Amino acid sequence: MPGDAQFAAQAAAASGLALRTVKRASDAVKIVAVEEGCVLLVDASTQAHYMEFERAVQETLGLFSSRLSANHIHYLSSGDIYEVPYLIQSPLFGNYIHRNFELDPNVGTYFGRILGATLEDRAFGCERMVKPGTKVQTIQLRMALQKQEAVEAVRNYLVALKFQSRMATVIANAVDEILMNAIFDAPVDSMGKHLYESTSRATNFALEGPRAVDLHVAFDGEYVALTAVDLFGSLDKNKLLTAISKIYTEQEYRVRSSVAGAGIGLASVFHSGGSFFFASESGVRTEVTVFFKRCDSYREFKSQFRFLSTQFYF
Repeated sequence: MPGDAQFAAQAAAASGLALRTVKRASDAVKIVAVEEGCVLLVDASTQAHYMEFERAVQETLGLFSSRLSANHIHYLSSGDIYEVPYLIQSPLFGNYIHRNFELDPNVGTYFGRILGATLEDRAFGCERMVKPGTKVQTIQLRMALQKQEAVEAVRNYLVALKFQSRMATVIANAVDEILMNAIFDAPVDSMGKHLYESTSRATNFALEGPRAVDLHVAFDGEYVALTAVDLFGSLDKNKLLTAISKIYTEQEYRVRSSVAGAGIGLASVFHSGGSFFFASESGVRTEVTVFFKRCDSYREFKSQFRFLSTQFYF
């Protein structure tokens, strides 16, 4: 597809990888079968494209081969994420790239940093996904209702950085969502039962010990990265992908505002222009990072390049 070659070349250069281009999925899988540390960028514009890749994996490696990690497979598609259910339902799904390169000819270099993070043993820490040397600020939340103060602080910070007010509000709403999930959705007991599933999100309680939540904020002059950190590592991949790829009705959004655990807001963040990087180690830690570019117009902001990365460790 137009733009793919330049995007891939930039991403490879930025992540320190050598780029090899093949036309057939079977040729790509054969390379993975014999070489260590491979990352795949797969054209998944149609279900037929994806099925060709899946068949090649089945025939050469097997879907659950240790030679191929879903964390290292990046699918490119011109369709929005709700238009590619065959990816979301795939056992090989790890990362989705919305093929929208026209507004930023250098977006491959930006994504190269994301690509590099997926190569790490544990892709924690947003500092590796922004330009080197970018300062990362931390806000520690120790009471549930401290969330609103943190959200407002982020909004004011963005306005000071010359983000348009409307954009700053969208990003602040995204921060509200990822903090809400870290505070209310992440905590589980030893049996995996959610502790605050039926708790009003207006409830105040201490965020102590394993319930502590941090927010990391980094702006590298072009992109802002905001990370909510919890210490439960309870993120469910299937539920996450179902929530973020669904088109919700206005009624469902109204229900979502008062009940914990619905998970609908992530889809709203993604469709408003945000990109996501989810890194979760089971029972240990989850980091949810949302990225936005500072744009000259709201139209550009809304249609900016987007990706969804899921990195799960067990």
